[in-house]
Amino acid sequence: MSLSPLQFIIIISGLVFFLFALDFFQRKKLNGLHFLVFFGGTFIILFFTFNIWALNKFWAFFWLNRWADLLVYISIILLAYFYFELLNRITKNKIYLTSIISNQALEKTISHCWIDFNEIKNKDIKDEFVFLIRAFNEETAIIEVIQSILKKWFKKIIIVNDGSSDNTGKIVKDFISKNKKYHILLLTHLINRGWWAANKTWFEFLKKYWDDFKVKWVVTYDADGQMDVDDMDNFLEIIKKNENLDVLLWSRFIEWGTALNIPFLRKIVLFGSKIITLFINWIWVSDPHNGYRVISLDFIKKINITSDNMTYASELIEEINRLKAKYKEVPVNIKYSQYSLSKWQKNSNAFKILFELLYKKFFYK
Repeated sequence: MSLSPLQFIIIISGLVFFLFALDFFQRKKLNGLHFLVFFGGTFIILFFTFNIWALNKFWAFFWLNRWADLLVYISIILLAYFYFELLNRITKNKIYLTSIISNQALEKTISHCWIDFNEIKNKDIKDEFVFLIRAFNEETAIIEVIQSILKKWFKKIIIVNDGSSDNTGKIVKDFISKNKKYHILLLTHLINRGWWAANKTWFEFLKKYWDDFKVKWVVTYDADGQMDVDDMDNFLEIIKKNENLDVLLWSRFIEWGTALNIPFLRKIVLFGSKIITLFINWIWVSDPHNGYRVISLDFIKKINITSDNMTYASELIEEINRLKAKYKEVPVNIKYSQYSLSKWQKNSNAFKILFELLYKKFFYK
């Protein structure tokens, strides 16, 4: 007997239904009701698939003639449901893996830490800041970035070497060994985990050792040289006037802020991100994916972000909305060199980020 496309779709749906039921059973998460729904549903789907006469009689009882359409809709709904169930499992596994990598980096760093926390004393407001730098294959730029921060008299820096395959880790270690008058820490991920994974490692360290490290503010900073540490002068003036702020979101697109050499297509993508951020979080932010941010440690202790990649920028805005945090956008100057542009994500990744945002907003559990 040859199968019609409709019968084939229904059979696949039934098999998927059955496999998920079996998985639930093996994990001992199946009660009597689940058994009836999963296994009973599988039996009914397969029975009616091969017995068209019985199916017609069944729908006729409910005065329904277009049974085929209804079955297709049911099959699509079931497939969508199980797709998101599988995606939930994959996402949770990624979060768990990131947690393992992050904790391993923390334990190794603390066990080999050369800094005597008892000797850390804050002499001025700049000592209340710590720069958080995520580095992935940045051997050509990382030292210049660190030096630019130190020249502005910021002495506390935490660097996460996010699974670099070049000499980034070795170069930073050598620099730290020669400059022990500064409070610089290097945390190393065994494998590359992404932007938020690096932030998670920083934040977890600060949650545990913030009192020893004596900081009140964290600055998320890039290792490719595109950010200008001179913009911190503006922040210091703002914080003196607005001591209750939780977050400062740096922006390339307000007042005198500039983004030199930014490609036109990227501008379109960034504008689209503003619309999406407004739609999802009901907050209008002129530059939602700028990684240059200053965040109070008190706010960091409250937030809950699960993303490993650039969607963390949007999730941070969602947390601002959820916690009713006080924030302010501040203009900055971003310098895009050929090197920093080469480190950018592809424009096509914007669609991936959009999908993940919508998925986590409406389907993740």
